[in-house]
Amino acid sequence: MIEHIPDGLLNPERVVNPGLERTEALLARLGNPEGDFPAVHVAGTNGKGSVVAFLESVFRAGGLRVGAYTSPDLGDPTERIRVDGVPIDSRGLAELILNAVQPVEELDAGPGRPNQFEALTAAAFAHFACHGVDLAVVEAGLGGRFDASRSLALPVLSIITSVSLDHREFFGPGLERAAWEKAGVAREGVPLVTAEDKPEVLRVFERECQEVGAALVPVSPQDVQLAELTWERALWRSESDPLGLGTFATCLQGAYQGPNLAVVLAALGELVGGWQIGKEEIAQGLWEARWPGRFEIMRRAPYIVLDAAHNPAATRALVDTLRLLPRPQGRRTLIFGALRGKLIRSMAEILFPEFDRVVLVTPNSERAIPAEALAHQARRCARNWEIGGGVAETTAEFSEALDEDELLVVCGSLTIVGEARRVLVGRA
Repeated sequence: MIEHIPDGLLNPERVVNPGLERTEALLARLGNPEGDFPAVHVAGTNGKGSVVAFLESVFRAGGLRVGAYTSPDLGDPTERIRVDGVPIDSRGLAELILNAVQPVEELDAGPGRPNQFEALTAAAFAHFACHGVDLAVVEAGLGGRFDASRSLALPVLSIITSVSLDHREFFGPGLERAAWEKAGVAREGVPLVTAEDKPEVLRVFERECQEVGAALVPVSPQDVQLAELTWERALWRSESDPLGLGTFATCLQGAYQGPNLAVVLAALGELVGGWQIGKEEIAQGLWEARWPGRFEIMRRAPYIVLDAAHNPAATRALVDTLRLLPRPQGRRTLIFGALRGKLIRSMAEILFPEFDRVVLVTPNSERAIPAEALAHQARRCARNWEIGGGVAETTAEFSEALDEDELLVVCGSLTIVGEARRVLVGRA
């Protein structure tokens, strides 16, 4: 729960309730700040946070005052709302939410009590308006059609990174249903950029764009290819090279960033006419982009990597990146845990065989799957496995014992990565 917000003030249920009425009521109480700034709206199953981070960094390098809204966080809700890279103050966040929510009885009698994400979204828009941002880059939480972030009044570009099977508890089974939910970010007269290339998904996007009057801008997910990958940087090359960058570098080293960068370059091609940003600033922004907990290399020699992979597509991307990097010669250890509702069997089949040792942990979350409940997957897929303690203590124990040529990877969810990251950052 958000610091300084009384328990029970927000709806604690983690559900997707159709309709934007609750968010719109909060925004009305805050003076309708959603109409004070243009915005890029980013949805998708995987990659949307990276796309936000790249765009935020590029526009900051170009001299703009940029707001960014992402979700979820690594343990501190203030991380979600940034202006010029600076997170909102915790007391300022609480004050905005309290102003929007109280008296809560009026909301109970009307659209209903908002959940935390709806309250955070309204607070983010108010924060951006207060600070006079030139542009906001806003990540959808779940889906897009009924997501609180769709309350944006001045979208200039919509993005859908990808669609894969995840959050079945909200959207039900099937790619087409998930695609329909995400296609809800399409808006009349606003281009929609996507790197999704599955035919059944594209058909949904095409139909939605035609119905609302949006131009669909498909991008090949293979347009941006790795030229070189090391533990220090990634070099990329775009086949279409729409911005004339040639080869460019990023510190975000996940091999899976290729499709995300293809989307970013296409998005910039749609946007830079409105904001004059040169090739040097674009290259600088791509290099300076940071996205904690997403294939984040915390240490080299020994090697420690944090990755929030929490579904089969993301775990496959993690494995592919590790295979492309120069391989440390020592033992490879995985610390893994998960939350309920995830496709654990598929994740285990992808991840566990890649490591010499798998350590199962239980994250500090009411939605955590106990480590003991993951043991049967470890028996099936892992060479050697054991049950560890808490995430923090297990990370501390195994990171301290690493030899110089060993690799430790911590993954499974943002909750786990956040717990491990606080240990590693504190020790550094």
